[in-house]
Amino acid sequence: MFRRIAFILACVLVALLPLSACVPKMAMPASEQVTLTVAYRGERPEMKALFERFTQAHPNIKVQAIEVTGPGADLRRTVAASEVDLFRDTRDSLSYYISSNLIRPLDEMQLTDWADIREDFFPGTWESLTSGGQQWGIPAGLDVLVTYINLDQANALGVAVPESNWDLFDFLDVTNKLNFPEGLPNSSARLFGFCSSPASMDPLVFVYLHGGSIIDDINNPTRPTLDDPRTIEAVQWYADLFTRYGVAPNQELLRQAFPRYGINEAQVRGGCAVWFGWYSARGGRNMPIEWTIKWKMLPLPKDQASFGLGDVEGYYITAKSAHPREALMLVRYLTDQWEASGGQLPPRRSLATSKEYAKSVGAEIAAVAARQSENLIIIPSTLSSRLEGVGQIFFNALTTIINEDLDAASVLGEAQARAEALFQQP
Repeated sequence: MFRRIAFILACVLVALLPLSACVPKMAMPASEQVTLTVAYRGERPEMKALFERFTQAHPNIKVQAIEVTGPGADLRRTVAASEVDLFRDTRDSLSYYISSNLIRPLDEMQLTDWADIREDFFPGTWESLTSGGQQWGIPAGLDVLVTYINLDQANALGVAVPESNWDLFDFLDVTNKLNFPEGLPNSSARLFGFCSSPASMDPLVFVYLHGGSIIDDINNPTRPTLDDPRTIEAVQWYADLFTRYGVAPNQELLRQAFPRYGINEAQVRGGCAVWFGWYSARGGRNMPIEWTIKWKMLPLPKDQASFGLGDVEGYYITAKSAHPREALMLVRYLTDQWEASGGQLPPRRSLATSKEYAKSVGAEIAAVAARQSENLIIIPSTLSSRLEGVGQIFFNALTTIINEDLDAASVLGEAQARAEALFQQP
């Protein structure tokens, strides 16, 4: 007994000795070898490089990649049929994965590793991957709407390209100078100042840039706002691009000039001077062919309100994964790497504004990324029946205003009455 007490006292007093000197040595079990299967769209060599670096830091975890080259439905089928632990997909598929019980929810205890960086994510990105008050995914990439300008035609015509702090006056000036719908000088090729469709997101962009709206709350609508004076002004201004200024093409004329793919074909072939597009689309990254023109990216033009339109891709852990803890470890690692965002914008401010990211995409594109509005509206993954109804009424009214060259105030006033009727229905 005396010897035992003396031994314990010696361990306590000799504090400089390592703790292992006072503990009988035992054979430690070897780390369990784990294989994580990760699925995502497209060929992503940067992801494989990141997986290798992760495995070097965690030798007991092997990562097996499944690159799905087909459409979104192919990824869904892969997740449903294969032994996938983790996958990356768009947010518009979230409701499908939840209703099919293919992914598992994430509780706050599991997300403690993100506590110190949650505020670093762009506003709305984290919240966009929730449903029913439950977090289902972690932001993997942020796509934002930007402006593209045809540099080839601007240079050929001697038109100065606006700087990144441009506004609607600059927008109208450059689209007017680059508008040759009947044919360019000394050429029969047509150039449209602003390639836009009234059925696209473009008119809504101008509405929200001007401080207007079509609904009081896009996520929880309680009343339509089609008769808001700022909404009316923005709609009239957008309609004037077609009817008064003529810088936006008649849709039939556009289809005649580019019969195969319309606006997308016009962009690829250099028939568009200015257009709105996704950040990830630059150079034709998400199109069948690369753009054949030189182009410049700018933020959305300035108006009355600070506004940005975005969409989010997320990392999701499957419900059948046997290794959710290791999958979360991998996701936590990937969220620290700007390379993991691919062609999209890193969803964290510090990565999107880092010198490493700027070196990768170029200074001009990085400057656009750094100027993204903090007032981002993330496109809802599912539309409520009321929001969908108001949207349909809005686009029908806009088409009427443009096609019949009518006053926006009177048409939207009538549209407001029809939209209000939607909210009176049970």
